[in-house]
Amino acid sequence: MSRHPENHEHAFERLNTACQRLFETWCESRSVIPLGYLLHCWPLPDKGHASVKRLADGLRELGRTDPGALSGRIWPILCELASCIDEIVLYPRIYLRKVVDDAPPVARAAYVM
Repeated sequence: MSRHPENHEHAFERLNTACQRLFETWCESRSVIPLGYLLHCWPLPDKGHASVKRLADGLRELGRTDPGALSGRIWPILCELASCIDEIVLYPRIYLRKVVDDAPPVARAAYVM
């Protein structure tokens, strides 16, 4: 796993390529339920941490409700996708610049003496 910001773009390219392959495979096999889960969160609206996490959560939920949808020809694609998501989500400070929507709210602390 590389920790250079220029690889951030590469991780997103790989993520989008894997999602495109999932889309094509599920369209070809007319797997409507998995397609619904995928299209709920992909294409990503931005490169923010929240968007990538929503994609990961959606695929995790698909695995819980329909485990058979994630086997067979889909498994290698999911492994690649999981690798990309790990790079982006587990190390957001290395790869991502904060997006306003992703930033935690700022609160002022009042100290009373």
